[in-house]
Amino acid sequence: MERRGWSRDELLKALQLYLLTPFGRLHSRNPDIKRLALELGRTASAVALKLVNFASLDPTLAQRGMSNSSKLDREVWDEFFGHLTAALATAAPSQAESSFVEAGREFIFDDILFPEGTDVRRNAKARRNQEFFRRLVLTSYDYKCALTGIEATELLVASHIVPWSVNKDVRTTPRNGICLNALHDRAFDKGYLSFTDNFEVIYSHDLPSVARSSLESFGSRELRRPSRFMPDLELIALHRKNRFHGE
Repeated sequence: MERRGWSRDELLKALQLYLLTPFGRLHSRNPDIKRLALELGRTASAVALKLVNFASLDPTLAQRGMSNSSKLDREVWDEFFGHLTAALATAAPSQAESSFVEAGREFIFDDILFPEGTDVRRNAKARRNQEFFRRLVLTSYDYKCALTGIEATELLVASHIVPWSVNKDVRTTPRNGICLNALHDRAFDKGYLSFTDNFEVIYSHDLPSVARSSLESFGSRELRRPSRFMPDLELIALHRKNRFHGE
């Protein structure tokens, strides 16, 4: 296959796939990478290498990729995140919400991700880009609850630190998300638990003792860190101030 340079549009597609791919799956055997390679007319190895190059630019990763990214790679990365809260998406994932747990996931992307979350009128109000936000957050936590390690995807929630209804600018920002199981998510959403700036769990004095004991019995005392997109401490502080009922 003739070697050619990467276009800006191709790099955007590669970056979008990178953001939805766990670091350990950045290899040419990944079915999603193979599908993108076929679409772009490139080898799976070339696409995998480009995703690893993007990893070298990712400041949220503890483990980095190779540092041979190009100037255009950096420009696309900066441009992409520069639109973090300003762009609107018109495309949605091509599969229904219940299908994202399957090994071979296929996506349809708009040019820019992390758009401003908007409400769309159907038979009922629906949250556009909510499902994409969920995929980003769960990928960052390797599809495991950050407090219990539960891996049953059907029981996991991409919990908003600042609720969807409160601030539209961070609705789909991945650093406004934490992967929790449904029970801890409910307690977090209702203000019965929160986190310190060291990500230690704190429980509200309004939480009944039996409920607190139950939550503590199968949850850790400290939030497990994600592989990327660490929760924003300013948003955590807002949660403690505005949502948490106090210790």
